[in-house]
Amino acid sequence: MYQLSFSQKLERKLSPKEVSPRAPNSDVDWVVHHVPKTAGSSLRQSFVNALGKRPVFGVYRNTGAAELGLGKPIWIPRSAKVVFGHFPTHSAQISMFPNAKKVTWVRDPLERAWSLLGHYLATKDENAQYAFVKQHYLDKGIIKKEDIFERMIKENALAKNIFVYAHYFESIGLNDFDFVGSTTRNSADLKRLQKLLGKPLIEAKENVRNSSSSFPSTLRYLESYFASEYEIVADYL
Repeated sequence: MYQLSFSQKLERKLSPKEVSPRAPNSDVDWVVHHVPKTAGSSLRQSFVNALGKRPVFGVYRNTGAAELGLGKPIWIPRSAKVVFGHFPTHSAQISMFPNAKKVTWVRDPLERAWSLLGHYLATKDENAQYAFVKQHYLDKGIIKKEDIFERMIKENALAKNIFVYAHYFESIGLNDFDFVGSTTRNSADLKRLQKLLGKPLIEAKENVRNSSSSFPSTLRYLESYFASEYEIVADYL
């Protein structure tokens, strides 16, 4: 979740003009698609450390992620140089931010889905995804994470969240991105990215859960269910 600062709230009230294909923002240099559970929170902090807090604007559930993902107008502050958040690609974004480089980070699809389930179970956020897990599994006595995960995959539950790459990169493919990093070589890819950015990018550790949540090898056989997801990201892992 991204919280607007007091100055941002005031600016939005006094200057509510939104960015759209007809009213583009040429000052934004970077549009970063934060696929959930791909170390995006750490990457955003790395941008903040390099550029400062004001130029990095988070576009999440409460600040326009749904709208931007549909190519609809959104408000961003004048100080924004980086638009960073949970929104899928849309062709209108190219017109909205004509000078911006497109960036994203990817992760092994099976491990990403496992981490996502761990996030639901650990945070118990009041959202539709946790409510689904609670209603269909936890309330029925299915409480072991491995059992829940196996059932979710086989039942194609929460498909839009689990098979996320097909959703995020449907309109603009990864081959059209300016930079694609991978969690498996996070430090090395940050060094590559800082050459584009022109400023040092220090690896941050935000929203990181302990290593005991690593993916169990006994469930690796479920890769076959993720064939289309691997096809999208295989060249970047």
